[in-house]
Amino acid sequence: MFAQYFKLTVISLFLVILSYILWIPASNLLSSYPEPKIVSSILDAWQRESNNIIIASSFSQNSSTISSPSSLFQEVRGNDTVTVLEGPTLIDGTGDPPKQNAVIIIRGNKIVAVTNQTDYYDKYNSLLNNETARANIFNLTGKYVIPGLFDMHAHVAGVRKNSYNQDFSENALKMLLDYGVTTIRSPAGPTNQSIALKHNVSEGIIEGPEVFTAGRLLNSPQIVIPFVEKQISTEEQAREEVRLQAAAGVDYVKLYVGLPPNLVQAAIDEAHIQGIEVIGHLYMTSWTDAANIGIDALTHGVPVNPSLLPSGDKREQFLENGGGPFDHFLWLDLVDLNSTEINEMINALVENDVPVDPTLSIYEAILRENRQGFSNLQDQLRWAKVLELTEIMYNKGVQILSGSDIPNFGLIPGASLHNELELLTEAGIKPLEVIEIATNNGAEALGIDNRVGTIQSEKQADMIILTLNPIENISNTKEIEAVIVDGRLTDIDTQG
Repeated sequence: MFAQYFKLTVISLFLVILSYILWIPASNLLSSYPEPKIVSSILDAWQRESNNIIIASSFSQNSSTISSPSSLFQEVRGNDTVTVLEGPTLIDGTGDPPKQNAVIIIRGNKIVAVTNQTDYYDKYNSLLNNETARANIFNLTGKYVIPGLFDMHAHVAGVRKNSYNQDFSENALKMLLDYGVTTIRSPAGPTNQSIALKHNVSEGIIEGPEVFTAGRLLNSPQIVIPFVEKQISTEEQAREEVRLQAAAGVDYVKLYVGLPPNLVQAAIDEAHIQGIEVIGHLYMTSWTDAANIGIDALTHGVPVNPSLLPSGDKREQFLENGGGPFDHFLWLDLVDLNSTEINEMINALVENDVPVDPTLSIYEAILRENRQGFSNLQDQLRWAKVLELTEIMYNKGVQILSGSDIPNFGLIPGASLHNELELLTEAGIKPLEVIEIATNNGAEALGIDNRVGTIQSEKQADMIILTLNPIENISNTKEIEAVIVDGRLTDIDTQG
């Protein structure tokens, strides 16, 4: 038994290290990956103005997200141009049922109305006819519109030591947009380069989704890792590093596997004093303890920690067989998902509003051969436990987020986020709810749900136009006809 788990431990560590060694100047790999297509007629029409007045299609349901006529009058009066998406089925990200034959009205970067035929003609049409507004009309009958997606675990600046590659980062950001990802959280990277990427995107120097970022990891010398980190051993060192990163401009700090509870507590306290939040990929501190002492988010859906195993033989077996932070296989073999320890962990997550991005794609990459079948029954059982734990957390009220962990394990920016959505449905979550996870949940976790995450009046126009129904099959989120980000139709590369 020891020999078996020793071998598994070595393999697991090797895969972790290999995934970072294979950090690509990924221009060749990324450029060779098939990209979504955009119908040129939509792009051409978007880039020119039309003097046509908006004509709404029939809409079978009432809408609760309608601007008042006077508000819309202020938005479109004069010579302003508005854009109308006419006739699609709208899946707005709130979890509400799809609305057929919707009419979405956009001015600039803002959604000014989400309406139906009756309300459009009663409240808006006469106002537009009486003004000199120009309108670009897009007939989207038979299409589907969803909000822009969130990748809450996207290492666009790299996380391995000395791995930063500007070309890779720029290509990755563009690919994310191509696949409809309009907001990302980068949960660790070299501090200065990560912040520079964030600012360059926000200033329009680099094309990409809106970026929220952490800097280098906070870790202890007790567990050696090949990643960008600041090693800390005292509470004051933890506080000092948090202050430095906050002054540099990070949105989060990321705590790593080697930190015990007292250092986690010190980092959390200082981060909250500085007005920033804390993400954790933890081992020496359990998820239960982290949630109870105030952590803001946790990553990866296999919370490896001996205290989360049943007390007694299971914990001893884990430690005796070399258990450590990356011994996912051993931990999965030993964990009882119905145990008191797991139930207490989930209760702590729910009570303290701690969201989790399970990054199912990385476990699939490890356990499934070519992301298809399994080489042995044991890996199949482990994969089933990964999915089951995700479903249990979701059903018991843990806020689940969509995150890919690009570029680790060869995951492709953008494409892997869609794969993550497929895996969430494999875990038993319905497609409509997965879309809410990948949109509104991300916005709520970032504290920006007042302006993005759903398709509603007064929110930023971030959305994806699809050719097939994602409620029937979540894989249809990849059937992208166009991506709108901040009110602009992105110029997706059609060569591929």
